[in-house]
Amino acid sequence: MVTTAETGREGALPSASRRALLVGGGAAAAAATAAVAASRPAEAAVQVGDESTLSPWGANPKGPPEPLPRGIDLPPAPRAYTEISSYHAHIYFNEDTAYRAAQLRDWVIHRFKVELGEWNEGPRGPHTTPSFYFGFANEQVPTVIPWLMLNHLGLKILIHPNTDDPYADHLINALWIGETQPVNAFRMARSAKAAGGDIERVHPNTLPTVPLET
Repeated sequence: MVTTAETGREGALPSASRRALLVGGGAAAAAATAAVAASRPAEAAVQVGDESTLSPWGANPKGPPEPLPRGIDLPPAPRAYTEISSYHAHIYFNEDTAYRAAQLRDWVIHRFKVELGEWNEGPRGPHTTPSFYFGFANEQVPTVIPWLMLNHLGLKILIHPNTDDPYADHLINALWIGETQPVNAFRMARSAKAAGGDIERVHPNTLPTVPLET
């Protein structure tokens, strides 16, 4: 462990290593990084930078207690995000908020190349209230989701991935913007392919005409 005498505070990088990491690059940076990593527990995260770049909240993060209580069995490794073929955004409304949904729909189709679905004035599929949806490709996630976070107009929006497990896509691995509401996925397949279908893919049917506000 690097001492406060060497750095001015415990856990910070020595000045020589700091300089190598910040400006040296190459072999010097790799050696400095390895030396710091070796001096800390294997599970600890190493934050690289000098005092001016370290967040006071993340410079020396506290780890979980040991031992942790036993829970359900965990998978041996994370799933690959490439299992996701595309995404759907379902926008819910009622008689009082339909005008907001119509405005949001108009904004979306003029700014994003998406697969626009029908305007449903009643429940449809697993969606228990009036709604419309649009599908978007994986590469649009960094733009579409932040845009919806700021422009949902107070509506409830379900964003879900499209994988081989439609049930989990809608109920377990979904993202909500605004308030949540029930989704009836009771009869949805746990494997689209096993049920004779395929993973949902999007087919864009809109052509953006308005530059995205930045």
